[in-house]
Amino acid sequence: MPLRLAVVFLLLFVSGCATSSTAPTVTSDTQPVSATILSTTSLAALTTIVLTSTSTTTAAVPTTSTLPPCSGTGHGPPEHIDILDNEQIWIATFDGKTLSDERLVAEGASVPDGLMIDGVLHLWWVQAADHTIHHGTLEDERFTDLGSIVVNGEIFAGMVDPDAVLLASGSIGLSVLDGFLRHGPPGPICYLLSADGQHFSTHRGLLDLPDRFDPSLVILDDQWWLAVGLAMEETPTTEIYLGSADGDFSWQATVDGAVPDLSYFEGQFRLLTCTPSGMRHYTSTDGVTWQSLDNVQLLGCDPSTVAGTNLLVYKKSAGMEPPLN
Repeated sequence: MPLRLAVVFLLLFVSGCATSSTAPTVTSDTQPVSATILSTTSLAALTTIVLTSTSTTTAAVPTTSTLPPCSGTGHGPPEHIDILDNEQIWIATFDGKTLSDERLVAEGASVPDGLMIDGVLHLWWVQAADHTIHHGTLEDERFTDLGSIVVNGEIFAGMVDPDAVLLASGSIGLSVLDGFLRHGPPGPICYLLSADGQHFSTHRGLLDLPDRFDPSLVILDDQWWLAVGLAMEETPTTEIYLGSADGDFSWQATVDGAVPDLSYFEGQFRLLTCTPSGMRHYTSTDGVTWQSLDNVQLLGCDPSTVAGTNLLVYKKSAGMEPPLN
C-alpha cells in the first residue's frame, strides 16, 4: 500500500535552499480568531539548543492557475496501517527556544494538529487502527478520542496531514493532503469546513503540485499564507505561498527542512520545520524573507503550534533517539 505519511522518514539529509516557482488556491468563510492561553503541568523538561543562524531571502514569483477541486479518487475504506503503530502524539510547553512539561497524549497516532476552543484543546491526527483522520479533546488532563471525522457524509482513508484553523464564525477549517491512496503522487492540498470539528464538507482545493505535503495555513484578514513540505530525499524543503479566499496562490519563499508548522503572533510569522539536526525555527515579518534562529532539539517531528497558547503538539516514534546536534 502506498504511504505518503512515510515521507517524514526521508528526513535523513538536509542541505541548501531549493527554489520553486509554481502555485495555486483557497477559501474560507471568514477570518480566524485568537484563542485563550493555556499552559500544561506535567512531566520533565526536554531539549538543548543547537546553534545555527542564517537568513533566507527570496523574491516572490507570482503564479496563477485554475483553482483545483478536492480529489474524487485516492480514497478507500478504513484499514489498519501498521507503519503508524509505533507513532505517538505528545504535547509540551514551548517558549520559542526550549520545550518543557512534555507528556504523552495518544499511542498509534501520528501527524497531529490542535486548536484551543472555549478552553478545551481539540486535536486532529491520523490513527493507525483505521488510517483515517480522528478528532479528539484534551481537557483537565483527560484525552478523549471522538473517532474518525466524517467528510461529505462518509468515513474513509485517503486524507492525511490535518491542519486546523478556527474562524471568526466559529467554523473550523481543515487543510489536508487529499487523494493519498491514488496511483501516482497524492493530492491536491484540500480545504474542508466544519461546524463541530467532527463532520466536514470539502470546500475546495488549495494547491495541486506533485510531492507537496503536510500543509500549514495561517489566515490574516484577506491573506492566506500556506506552508507545504516538499518531498525530496536529499534536500527536503518547505515552500511558502500567498493566496486569498478566492484567488490562486503564488510562491514566496523556500527554506530548509520539511513537515512545516506556520503560525503568526506578535506581528511576525514563525515557521518550524524538521531536520536531522533538530527542529528549525524561522521568523519573518513579511513572509518572504526568513531569518533562521537557533535550532531546537526535538525528540520527534510534525510540530504544531496551538494558536493563542504556549503549547506545541507533535509526533514521536517510540524508542526514537533525539538528534545529537
